[in-house]
Amino acid sequence: MFRTSFTRLGLERAPIRLFSSSVTSLQKAKSNEYLTKFYTPEMLQSLKITESLVDPQTYIEMKKAGKGERSKVAPEASKTYTETDPKFDEPIMYPNQGVGMTPYANIPREANPDTSDLKLRFQVDEKKKLSPQQNFRAARIEKVALLTGYNKDYIRRLHVVNVLIKRVSLQTLKGKIPNFYAMTIVGDKNGMVGMGEGKSRQGVKTALEKGFFNAVKNLQPIARYEDRTIIGEIDYKYHAVRLSLKSAPAGFGLRVNPVLFEVCEAAGIKDLRGKITRSRNRMNTVKGFFEALTKERPIEELAAGRGKKIVDLRKVYYSA
Repeated sequence: MFRTSFTRLGLERAPIRLFSSSVTSLQKAKSNEYLTKFYTPEMLQSLKITESLVDPQTYIEMKKAGKGERSKVAPEASKTYTETDPKFDEPIMYPNQGVGMTPYANIPREANPDTSDLKLRFQVDEKKKLSPQQNFRAARIEKVALLTGYNKDYIRRLHVVNVLIKRVSLQTLKGKIPNFYAMTIVGDKNGMVGMGEGKSRQGVKTALEKGFFNAVKNLQPIARYEDRTIIGEIDYKYHAVRLSLKSAPAGFGLRVNPVLFEVCEAAGIKDLRGKITRSRNRMNTVKGFFEALTKERPIEELAAGRGKKIVDLRKVYYSA
């Protein structure tokens, strides 16, 4: 009836087409306004171009075929359109991408005889630059290792203490000639201790280096009871210094002169008591204590010399 009413009025079907096209145009306008909320004008333009190129019937057929269906736009069905596109090799530009930069960094490839045209795209990690002090220590350790034959790691782990540094003067007819003196104690804290002296007119640094060399060369083992204290008592006299030392029970600690404390730490002695009478000269104190420790005989040797068992010697002759 709707069609006949229009024909009776003398109107053709053209106005109906115009009315329907105007409705679709209104719908498209509304959809475009809605899409502007989510897409930029450039993306909307690309969408319009895509809609004009894709046939609706082709789209419907691909929808019916399912997910496995491929587009027939590419020359070959086994390849995608992007691989055959000449612009595929061009770098993709992103908003946060620098000018002339690709979105992905180049993968470093190592050159080998088969690929001589390739170049290394990464920098080889060079040795870390050491400070002047670290270079001095490394050179000193290498020299001592060549001189003594000890392992470099063992020398590096040694406990080093400079117990005495002083400046002296030699009076001559030409005047006073300054000289520097250093006394160094080294030890592995496990029964090995050494004492060295260094003298130099060039400066304190050279004197300390010489003292360290001599101390490492003079490393000697000492006898310890249970790897923590001395055996029995020590009553030793060195020049004007008299040392009176006694062994101590476990956990007693080091209750001795501060200079002897440093030597005990380097030697690995943990429990000791005693005092210094008469002179307390640092140089003579260290030399006297070092001699007393190196001259001490182990408990096995004492037991063999006295014809006793080690157990009996511990009970009778050793008091801790």
